[in-house]
Amino acid sequence: MKEYDLLIIGGGPGGYVAAIKGAQLGLSVGLVERDKVGGACLHRGCIPTKALIQSTHLYELCKRSKEYGIVTEGVSTDFSAFHKRKNLVVNRLFGGIEHLLKKNKVDVLKGTGRIASPDKVIVREGGKIKEEISTKYILIATGSSPMIFDGLPYDKKNVLTSDDVLELEEIPSSLLIIGGGAIGVEFAYIYNALGSKVTVVEMMDEILPANDKDVGSALRKSLTKKGVNFLTQTALEGIEIKESSVETTIKKKDGNSDGNTETLQSEKVLLAMGRKPETKDSGLEDLNLEFNGRFINVDENMQTSRSGIYAIGDVIGPPLLAHLASAQGMLVAHNIAGKDFPPINNNTIPAVTYTNPQVASVGMSQEAAELEGYDVKIGRFPFMANSKTQIIGEGEEGFIKVITDTSSGEILGVHLIGHEVGELIGGMSLAMNLEATNLEVSANIFPHPTLSEVLAEAFHMIEGKAIHI
Repeated sequence: MKEYDLLIIGGGPGGYVAAIKGAQLGLSVGLVERDKVGGACLHRGCIPTKALIQSTHLYELCKRSKEYGIVTEGVSTDFSAFHKRKNLVVNRLFGGIEHLLKKNKVDVLKGTGRIASPDKVIVREGGKIKEEISTKYILIATGSSPMIFDGLPYDKKNVLTSDDVLELEEIPSSLLIIGGGAIGVEFAYIYNALGSKVTVVEMMDEILPANDKDVGSALRKSLTKKGVNFLTQTALEGIEIKESSVETTIKKKDGNSDGNTETLQSEKVLLAMGRKPETKDSGLEDLNLEFNGRFINVDENMQTSRSGIYAIGDVIGPPLLAHLASAQGMLVAHNIAGKDFPPINNNTIPAVTYTNPQVASVGMSQEAAELEGYDVKIGRFPFMANSKTQIIGEGEEGFIKVITDTSSGEILGVHLIGHEVGELIGGMSLAMNLEATNLEVSANIFPHPTLSEVLAEAFHMIEGKAIHI
């Protein structure tokens, strides 16, 4: 029987990062993965989606090239080439992860890991027991999969999830998306730009409901101008696959009463209603772990209610973010190895939606801060007044919004919509972790001309004294 200090079940961005860091810290590490290391993020989520977005964005720029003094004729897309490049990016990164695991002497065990006890895991492959593993500690990092509600006719051809839509060989003439969160609006951006008639149905009163409302509203207006149709405060009633189309019945909320139902026709329907934790065949039902709804309960060190068993990533609940899972994995590895590691600050976890324009945020929304009882000061600065934005020629409709505590100057939240703002939000996460105040950020020297200058300007706006507006 193989023996390890740490056995990890699931090789996604949480599991493989924990494995590498654990090995670097001197632990003997085994990693059980039933598919490919890298997980859903690399193979069916973050990376392939963003590769398609990059190709889509370049197509948009080519159609506007005359604005930049470049003459192009007959610009068109080769969707098969989009997929070819997407797959090339994924395979390069996959090979890199395999190399890093080997380099750090992590044993990768092919199969499905089932926890038999807090110190033993059974690895199965093809329904048969492959081997039994003895371990001091277990880390559950099995990730999540797209949510499919019971009763929906999910056939992977006409009614799709985010996994399936990544493999579409042709651009549909029309696409109805159920869900206006990050996944839904990213695919709305892609397929609208490529010529599909796109409609997004969202139950809440604004898209990106987890974000600050001002930012969600601004993105909706931007994508609406580009041709995306949004139906907010609208619930899904049912889906029926017909011979040549899909019929989706929806109901619009009407104040405090139910509104009228309507049936929409589209070539394809994308279900983007969230994700559920992947715990099937893991043995959790026999461990008497504490759960919070569908998600595993953990403490601040990511330990479950059973000593020696840890859990990270999507199985412990929102926000379901690859970079958060990686941070949690490093925290667990350090704790098991007896090394110090800063605790995770849940208010400084950044998030990005990779539409064009992008949306990025960290910390509390204005609504959440006010509900918490803070006396807030808001600073807002438009990208239109930023010189680099004018040079790039994109994102002029965007802005940065910062939320601070009036008495202390503490930064409570930062929200941006604009060109490549995902590259800015990490700096704001760092500033908040280091407990920087609005004055300290406004006094920082940012290089000119860059998009980052909007950070200083927004915090100058807290006192109503921005330079360039």
